[in-house]
Amino acid sequence: MLYFVTGNKHKISSAQLYLSPFNIAFEAKNLSITEIQSTSIEEIAQHKAREAFAQLKQPLIVKDDGWLISALNGFPGPYMRYINEWFTTDDFLNLLKHKNNNEVIFHEVVCYIDNNQTKTFSSKIVGKFLTKPQGSAAPFMEISTFRKDNKTVAEANSEGVPEFDQRSIWNEFAKWYTDHSQG
Repeated sequence: MLYFVTGNKHKISSAQLYLSPFNIAFEAKNLSITEIQSTSIEEIAQHKAREAFAQLKQPLIVKDDGWLISALNGFPGPYMRYINEWFTTDDFLNLLKHKNNNEVIFHEVVCYIDNNQTKTFSSKIVGKFLTKPQGSAAPFMEISTFRKDNKTVAEANSEGVPEFDQRSIWNEFAKWYTDHSQG
């Protein structure tokens, strides 16, 4: 059995969407684990995986991510969850109002751990900010898009379509896990 340690329903449904074509099933498990403060998303994910494995002692994955705003030197990075609690959509738009660069990078990390190994998968997906909110979700998701049709992350989520035109991290994990679990 593979566990996905998260209490985030969005992460669960996203993983199901991308892993089901590979016939990879998992059980979501919400554990109380420490989220260390670090600017390294890989370090945060690896720490979570080790702590979760110490509790479950079963093969598992964790996922962490960060949003890096190029015009703001990578702010807020792995702290997006907290920033979304404080900032409104207008706050984000005001921060970017006089910036020429509307690029945002979604950096995601999946970390697998079992008795024998820890394996980390990382990807960065480049998107952009729009100038007005679309959809209803966390503020940042209402103004960012990673799709050619410019649907925001909020719109894609509400319509049940992929947020990204490409999502290599789940493909990379699935290919590796399929080979690993058979061998």
